Amino acid sequence: MPSGCRRGSRACWCRRRRCWSVPCRAESMGGSIGDAGQRAVSDTAAGHDLTGVSRTLLIPLYGRAHAARLLPEVRFHDPAAQDLARRLGLSERDVGRDRFTMRLCIARSLVLERMLGDLLDAAEQPRTVVVLACGLDTLPQRIGTEHARWLCADLAAVTALRDQLLPPSPGVSHVSAALPHGLDALAGQLGEKPPVLMLEGILPYLEPAAVAATLRGLAELAPQGADLLVDGYHPALLAFARFGDGFRRMRVRFRFGIADTRDYVQLAPRLRHQAEKDLLALLPWRRRLRTVLPAVAALGRPLATITHLTLTPA
Repeated sequence: MPSGCRRGSRACWCRRRRCWSVPCRAESMGGSIGDAGQRAVSDTAAGHDLTGVSRTLLIPLYGRAHAARLLPEVRFHDPAAQDLARRLGLSERDVGRDRFTMRLCIARSLVLERMLGDLLDAAEQPRTVVVLACGLDTLPQRIGTEHARWLCADLAAVTALRDQLLPPSPGVSHVSAALPHGLDALAGQLGEKPPVLMLEGILPYLEPAAVAATLRGLAELAPQGADLLVDGYHPALLAFARFGDGFRRMRVRFRFGIADTRDYVQLAPRLRHQAEKDLLALLPWRRRLRTVLPAVAALGRPLATITHLTLTPA
């Protein structure tokens, strides 16, 4: 629990970092890389062993696979996700009926793809892209390997499942690693040029101290500098999100929210804030009615963002 928090309160706010620890009965989140708090499931889906894999990684997969129905306004198309969902036999019974969360995951995937595409287009040579807490993300399949060399990192159980469903291929490698203290598995694989490091759908499940340790670990891993793309959620949104059907059934616990993405730079050395993108801007008003009360509590700050940070060379 962050220093300065009143033990036993429903939502504890660390004023120095403007980050919240929001207690509730839960385990893990839409990514799956982490040392603690994982809800492991013992199950099979279409013959694939899901033992040790968090069910929450299925929510963004299902959302991307059904984007044409859930959020037709953005025209997002992910054939690889559609194929995975079909092979796993996923239905709403598996992921819950919280369509707002699925739509937010679609918006997140689209914005990340655009921001990463801009970084890759600006580079003279292909860049190393590290997708931390990759789960069953299909970003390498959507963008390809012409301008990127991919390292997809997650817990051993998840990378084993990924090996079956999305096997490594030229330009796409899988690495078993845990946050925040297992990043050594990536040492020596980033190359000499600054990589792009992606943290998607994982930080809200980590304690604030673990978030800071993760960012410090990435700074140590990339002394040559790096670009970071990180999704973040205002504490007000997380406080309401845990009541969604899917998260409630999975007893998810959110531990970290950030009210102002400029405060990321306080968590690790050499971090610089470059830009943020508001994910909810992609959702028509009628598809985000749930955010009315959180938006009031947030006092004008964005509720869900992708933030571009840079690590300056050491």
